Amino acid sequence: MINTISCKELYQWITEERDFIIIDTLPPEFYQSRHIAGARNACVYEMTFLEQVRQITSDVNSCIVLYDSSNRSQGAESAANKISTIDFKQVFVLSGGIEEWEGSGYPVNVVGPEIEEEPALSDGSHPIDCLQSRLEWSGRNIFKKHFGTIAISGGEIIVKDGEVTTGSITLDMHSINNCDLQDQEENSLLIRHLKSEDFFDVEHFPTANFVLLECGVLVGATPGSPNYFIKGKLTLKDVTKEISIPANIVPDENGGIRAQACFDIDRTEWNITYGSGKLFEKLGMHLVNDTIALELFITAA
Repeated sequence: MINTISCKELYQWITEERDFIIIDTLPPEFYQSRHIAGARNACVYEMTFLEQVRQITSDVNSCIVLYDSSNRSQGAESAANKISTIDFKQVFVLSGGIEEWEGSGYPVNVVGPEIEEEPALSDGSHPIDCLQSRLEWSGRNIFKKHFGTIAISGGEIIVKDGEVTTGSITLDMHSINNCDLQDQEENSLLIRHLKSEDFFDVEHFPTANFVLLECGVLVGATPGSPNYFIKGKLTLKDVTKEISIPANIVPDENGGIRAQACFDIDRTEWNITYGSGKLFEKLGMHLVNDTIALELFITAA
């Protein structure tokens, strides 16, 4: 069971000059922005958390008060559970974290400006950085799995009123490669096979395209999970079909955009039919699953 302490109780402990240690469990950049006066820092998200605590105090009889950002985060509780494994007995978690502490008017050390965790997307056209962006693919059958990348050769993301509205992505199908086969002869054979008419027919269809038609915000999305729902048209070979995919789209520290999307497609819907069990019989080892798994990573200026 985790012991809790209220902001009022902690402030009373401070005014009574009791013997205890306050530890801020947030990452250093947040601690350096503002922290409870007298608090030390040990980031609970780092592998060295317990070593950081031991550097603050090696006395397992020490009384420790841990705090996080708010009662919406479980960092301080996680820290308390970890500390209990190294025999500290007097461990308390501050109810409401620094948000409630500061909101109640108790003193904080303000070292720098408050860090904005969710800066807004900037309006305008954001050209895709082709060198920093890529599409990862994965295909398999019952015997094995292959995976690799396809380069992005162009595109943009359009933002209006702080939200993504439209955009486009162009893939260079000549760039398709494989990342799992170490034998160069086998690797080259697979790439030739993927570029042939059996799969993507790159000679006749050197590019693939995705045009973003609609982009909606997913209400209640938390950081690290998809926050947008995207609808658009994907053109592979001679087929254009509408698809809907979840995506994680966030601003980066330089005013640009970072985006990630994981989704599957049924390749046969785009006339990529080699080895499909729905179209051919008695395939044996040549059977290839119809599903291709795709993961898109976008960096836009």
